[in-house]
Amino acid sequence: MMGKYTDILKRKKPDRTNEDDPVEALLAARLRERLRAVEQKNGKGSRHHIASNMPGIKGDGKHDDTSGIQSLLDEAKKKTNGISLYFPAGIYKLTATLMIHEGTRIECHPKAVFHKVHHRGMLKNIEKNSSDNGYEGNGNITIIGGVWDNNGHRYLGGTSFVFGHAKNLVFRDLTIKDVSPGHGMEINSSCNVVIDGCKFIGMAPKKRKLYSEAVQLDLMKSNGVFPWKKSHFDHTPCQDVMITNCYFGPSERLGSWGRAVGSHSATADRWHKRIIIANNIISATLQWGIRAYSWKDVTITDNIFDGCGAGLSIDPNYYGKNEVDSEDMFGNQTNDSNQVKRVTIQGNHFIKPGTHGSVMSITGDKRHDMLEVSITGNTIEGSASTNAIFLAHVAQSSLADNIIVGAGKGIKLTATTMVNVTGNIIQSITETGIEAFTGNRDLTIANNALSHVGGHGIWITGNDTTNISNNRLTGIGADFESENQGIRVTSSCNRISIIGNIFSNREPGFQMSCAIYTAACTSNALAIGNNAAGIGLELCEGMSASGNIE
Repeated sequence: MMGKYTDILKRKKPDRTNEDDPVEALLAARLRERLRAVEQKNGKGSRHHIASNMPGIKGDGKHDDTSGIQSLLDEAKKKTNGISLYFPAGIYKLTATLMIHEGTRIECHPKAVFHKVHHRGMLKNIEKNSSDNGYEGNGNITIIGGVWDNNGHRYLGGTSFVFGHAKNLVFRDLTIKDVSPGHGMEINSSCNVVIDGCKFIGMAPKKRKLYSEAVQLDLMKSNGVFPWKKSHFDHTPCQDVMITNCYFGPSERLGSWGRAVGSHSATADRWHKRIIIANNIISATLQWGIRAYSWKDVTITDNIFDGCGAGLSIDPNYYGKNEVDSEDMFGNQTNDSNQVKRVTIQGNHFIKPGTHGSVMSITGDKRHDMLEVSITGNTIEGSASTNAIFLAHVAQSSLADNIIVGAGKGIKLTATTMVNVTGNIIQSITETGIEAFTGNRDLTIANNALSHVGGHGIWITGNDTTNISNNRLTGIGADFESENQGIRVTSSCNRISIIGNIFSNREPGFQMSCAIYTAACTSNALAIGNNAAGIGLELCEGMSASGNIE
């Protein structure tokens, strides 16, 4: 015998078994499974409701459904175990921001559309006069499905979803579209957050807000950072956040976001931590696809960045005399940054990034090196004139097995310590393949393959203790007049070992003037067992050399 919920679902939903709509068919199937369990709990005084059955809610696109939906959401305050709502297919007109309470679960048909016709956000979990602290605000909230249309081509209002001081937030299979301008979601001072299978499409650009993230992770710093609250700013950051299987990009009406995921506020001695961003597609952002600002314990894996202004940036908070991001929670200036540690960037694919910055920019600062960074197995294709991968003030880290094809510049390192650059494939680079400039120490550049590089293959300058070994350099130097070298060592490098590298001039249109060049100021250096047959070496006086083929 069919239950009440299943009967209503059959009447309200269109047929989703059509082969031309497999995604919505899958979502509808998920809802049917959930509702079979919900049916058994339904009855007088139940916490389970079908929205279209409730007073004041029609879902016809004409009637103002705001007060009806808000009355239903307010039922959560009367139930010790919260409420569960289902929104069938329809268009739900909203003329004000909805307030969602502790313990609310919302499930929506894939064609349930929430249509905003006002100049504010769509949904929030916090009141203006809130005195919440930590993660003790309205939490244990789940929102599944639905299209949340902000109509940013007609209405302002900024951020669509606002959540602060919350724990246990789940957002799945929903669409937030056409925000003007602002964030799709503000996740502030919250922990145990899952954002999975969602679409964030369309943001109306505004000159001063081109950085706006689809999902912003922020801390409860001030009214300027979080204008949805008047007072009680305790600087609580976010932690334990997973953003997976989502799409970020333009809509049919508006362009893409400033950034897909990121932060742009900080406080001394506060980090967003244990952040996982995986299996997402990020398309055409104006700036970085991801900007991790004062985060630690970060995992960014298996994402596709397609045509973004730049790929991703990992950096600590800014610091300085008048910099609010280096003030502590009491407003005292620390003039210090938050050291970033434990970052994994693996298996990501960057396609035709733009010129906003390096495709991957991984930087500590003069106060603190960034520690324990692993950058492995990523692919960069067709980047512009910027560096494909840039590391500065990074220590105890590895950059391995990445593929860079068709870039302006390859890999650049500055002021790094104990970094291994190994097993990378670097091809069709306009300028230098691998640069290690100024202040690098204890550096290994080994087992890399470089070909069709317009400038020098590997160029180190001002380094101390560097091992350059077992690299293959084929087709280096497109500009014959510039006398490009396979490996170039300049500016008072000390303790340099160049061992077992292989060089070839066989590629048409490329020619090294010499395989290895070491400037006269190089000290305590050796070149052993390098194969530069037919190309030659230019080694400085006093350099130890043996077993090389010229």
